[in-house]
Amino acid sequence: MLHLVWAGVVVYGIWRFAQVLERFAPVRSTASQATPVVEIPPDLVGLALRERELWAQEEMLRAMRERYFDVQDWNLVRSAFGAAPTPER
Repeated sequence: MLHLVWAGVVVYGIWRFAQVLERFAPVRSTASQATPVVEIPPDLVGLALRERELWAQEEMLRAMRERYFDVQDWNLVRSAFGAAPTPER
C-alpha cells in the first residue's frame, strides 16, 4: 500500500513539474519568424553580392528586408546601406 502512495506522489510531482517547465519554455511563433517575400531592387542585390562570403550576402539581404519592413521605402533602405545617390551641387 505504501508503494502505491509513493507512486502517486511521484506521478503528481512529475505532472506539476511539467506544468512549471511549460510556463518557462520558449515559445516559437511561426508568424514572427516568417517574413513575407519582398523583391529587393537590383541595385541593392548588387550591393549585397559584393560581399565575398555567402553568409554575409544572405545576412545583408535579410537586413535590407528588415529595414524595408520598418520604413516601407526602398530609398530610405538605400540611404541606410550607403547606396543612395548623392545629389550634385
